[in-house]
Amino acid sequence: MFRLNLLDNYLKKYTKMSERELSHTVQSNMWFTPVLYVLFSVLLVTATLTTDLKYDLGNQMRPFFAVDYDLTRNLVGTLTAATLTLTTFTFNLILVVFTTFSGQFSPRMLKNFIASKSTQRVLGIFTSSFIYMLLSFLFLNKRMAEYYFAVPLVAAIIAAFAMGTFIFFINHAVAWLQVNQMTYDMKNEALSIVKNTLEDEVDPYKVNDLTTVNSDICEESGYTIAAKKSGFIQLVDFISIMKEAERDDIVIRLEYTIGSYVYASTPFLSYWKRGENKIDEQKYLSMIKIGRRQTEVQDIEFSINKLVEVAIRSLGNNDPKTATNSIYQLGEVLTSISRCSVFSKYLVDKENNLRVVLQERDFSHYLYNAFGYIRHYAKDNVLVCTEILKVLDLMAKSLNKRDYNAVWEFGVLTASGLENHFLFALDYQQFHRALQNLSVTTKHEKEYEEFLFKSKQA
Repeated sequence: MFRLNLLDNYLKKYTKMSERELSHTVQSNMWFTPVLYVLFSVLLVTATLTTDLKYDLGNQMRPFFAVDYDLTRNLVGTLTAATLTLTTFTFNLILVVFTTFSGQFSPRMLKNFIASKSTQRVLGIFTSSFIYMLLSFLFLNKRMAEYYFAVPLVAAIIAAFAMGTFIFFINHAVAWLQVNQMTYDMKNEALSIVKNTLEDEVDPYKVNDLTTVNSDICEESGYTIAAKKSGFIQLVDFISIMKEAERDDIVIRLEYTIGSYVYASTPFLSYWKRGENKIDEQKYLSMIKIGRRQTEVQDIEFSINKLVEVAIRSLGNNDPKTATNSIYQLGEVLTSISRCSVFSKYLVDKENNLRVVLQERDFSHYLYNAFGYIRHYAKDNVLVCTEILKVLDLMAKSLNKRDYNAVWEFGVLTASGLENHFLFALDYQQFHRALQNLSVTTKHEKEYEEFLFKSKQA
């Protein structure tokens, strides 16, 4: 009874997930793809054994190709042990990769390796190969068939395929450990979150002209909804919240953003009623998922922080090239946020009525989260700070013009305090050339001249 209740709770956990959350959970687990492959191997075992035992295909193929019972049993038994050894070695290789990533880069990146389709398929192939060999070895029967054809032939093909897969997996692990590929994958993950969360879910409801929004109701005293448990805000179903808020004719304000940690009984939702209708608060609580850890499903900052942590670890390991590569990938993510996002905290319905108020997030917030920590840990490294300025200039050429001031101000803050760290004249020239190029791109040439004058005076 206990096991049935445990299984029932486990299944309910997945049935309550949204489509995107379920897809992310399945991709980040090692068991799902191997289970599918194992089911296929069971069907394949059933087909081959039925062919040889029921239809006696081995005896019919004797003039051409057939393997007697003893040889078939020895072959399948040997391949069973071989595939188990190969599978064990593959798992050991994965653990080595995990250890390398945890120590050199970030333990939060391990899920990216597990979520890789290549990794899951390799594990599925090895596991299903072992299951096929084991079941075939178990059900071989000399009384029912003295000669076999399908079982040894398929076993040999599977063994050869498993060996080729092992070679592919070694190449995959080596390629994935390369910094360029690793940061490229993390950048694509962040860009996907930007598109799915900002562009597709939130931005269609945002309003640019704040004068058309009547937000005075938020100044009044409203009702609050407290969290039922502690944890990170993982998912917010913005579309459903908008629909329900329109139906109930209320205005909702999210007091925290995705990725924030809240305590139980913390008021993390506020709402204002326009009428006297009764509000089902539990309905809105069910649209916000709180969990024990941060996830990448909607959390843009968490995905950005992976690249930030790689850059910081690389600086600590005296690997400026890896840090520089991460900085350029972060620049592309920030460029996408600037070009595609509407930085407004007000979400309105089709009738232009205010329905949801978010925590304010502008481009400066994302810029600081991406480069602020890197700048702090690279404060004595003129070369890395110069690369940050070059990336800012490269970003500014593609950014929305409204974000020019934010980029320039960040560039000036990066340049401040580095006058005593120029070891060579070339360091000074490269650094100020990068800052000058940034000032030209962002239309702040005058401010650059003032900064240069103050630097010389100091």
